[in-house]
Amino acid sequence: MEEALQKRTQILDPTPARRKHVIELLYRFLNDKVSLAELKGMKKSDLLRLAEAGHVKFRHGRLDEAEKIFQGLIVLDHRNAYYHAMMGAVHQKKQRPVEAIAEYSVALKVHPKDVSTLVNRGEIYLRHKNYRKAAEDFRSAILYDPTGANLWANRARSLVIAIKRSMEVDRTPARRR
Repeated sequence: MEEALQKRTQILDPTPARRKHVIELLYRFLNDKVSLAELKGMKKSDLLRLAEAGHVKFRHGRLDEAEKIFQGLIVLDHRNAYYHAMMGAVHQKKQRPVEAIAEYSVALKVHPKDVSTLVNRGEIYLRHKNYRKAAEDFRSAILYDPTGANLWANRARSLVIAIKRSMEVDRTPARRR
């Protein structure tokens, strides 16, 4: 009990050391070096459990619930690529390609070598006949997996064939189809 009271007074105590710590923390937050979750002192394990719950909701098709969870997680830690990638997947499932591409792009800014995010974004580009951007994403995904061990990179390899076929179909005159 006494220890809890001491911690509480440390938080409220405006000593110069505490004031300096709070100011530095706020400065780091304003300069995008610390997330809101870190600023509030939230445990990473709590965020991880919430992300797992969101993923389970997503897998079981409860997209509205998953969307709310990942929206909240993005507010708490906007620098986490996984949260953005999952939000992109939710948008993709809900047939919102513009929002999905935006979220996937944010995820790739944070973690540029995420093969699954590259393949998912490339797939949206392919569906909307933006072959150049699709090919760029698939190429990047394939280059990150030269051994062929990653299932997502292997999916990219097969989607490259789909790009070639789609381009051939688009090139053939309408009367030959």
